[in-house]
Amino acid sequence: MGKIIGLSFGRKNSNCEAFLKAALMAAEEDGIKTEIIRSMDMKILPCTSCGACFNNQTCPHDDTDWLFENIMLGESALIIAAPVYHLRAPGSLICASEKINHFFMRNPIVHERRKLSAAISVGGSGYDGWTSLGLPTIHLLIQHFSTLVDQVQIDHCADRGAALTPDNEWAVERSRQLGHNLVKAMTLPFEEVKYVGDDSPISCPVCHCNVFYLEKGLPDIMCPTCQVHGKVSYTGGKYKVTWNREDIQEPRFSAPKQKHHMEWIMRHRTEEGPQLEMPETQEKIKQYNAWGKYLKPEKKGGSK
Repeated sequence: MGKIIGLSFGRKNSNCEAFLKAALMAAEEDGIKTEIIRSMDMKILPCTSCGACFNNQTCPHDDTDWLFENIMLGESALIIAAPVYHLRAPGSLICASEKINHFFMRNPIVHERRKLSAAISVGGSGYDGWTSLGLPTIHLLIQHFSTLVDQVQIDHCADRGAALTPDNEWAVERSRQLGHNLVKAMTLPFEEVKYVGDDSPISCPVCHCNVFYLEKGLPDIMCPTCQVHGKVSYTGGKYKVTWNREDIQEPRFSAPKQKHHMEWIMRHRTEEGPQLEMPETQEKIKQYNAWGKYLKPEKKGGSK
């Protein structure tokens, strides 16, 4: 019937894994095979813009290519579980998402976003918006290559094992429902797959998050993740957003939008090239490169 890969960006055997396992256990009850990948088992480094990936379409520095091969290729669905660190998902997820572009040169078909996915974000607090960027930052990774079926933000779950306390029985059940929902979507033709998770009164119709960017000022808003534009209105004591239908069909990380973005960058480079070659520009580059006093930490062990 298929397979689901669960990807945890949390600690080993901690809360993210517990909720992820609850979802995968439910999926296996429905006849689906599951596998788990722990980001803690991998080497995931920040991108240094070394350019190596543009020469051989692989990153020689860490395990991100192996990760992308497993979560992006094939017909398996994906569930990502990630904790909230400093308002958003941890650095390992951010580092992985910023190293994804070269992989599209090897497998451009992933931009069709036909892989099905779900997301679980786990925060230790959650009051006053302390976890408000958890799900949006997960989408910076999964929106590139998948279509969302379900997601949940779980709060007030900090200490190891807290996921399995009586206070979080609802969250375990919600995670199980997420697993069942993903399996059900896997049985449908792709064109019939719909988002079945919770929505706030005003949510982006693609990522279903409610963090917005005032690009020009009200009433115009935009989802900063999906680049879906809308207009806000207020009638009968309720807010309503009329969303741009074309943006919904082709959000930021769709194939046409990615193509447009890359073409824009290449065109901009052709404009920059002649200016970079100007003698006065080259002289300024030398001047700025030579300027400054740099501090460096001592290497571990006391040697310099």
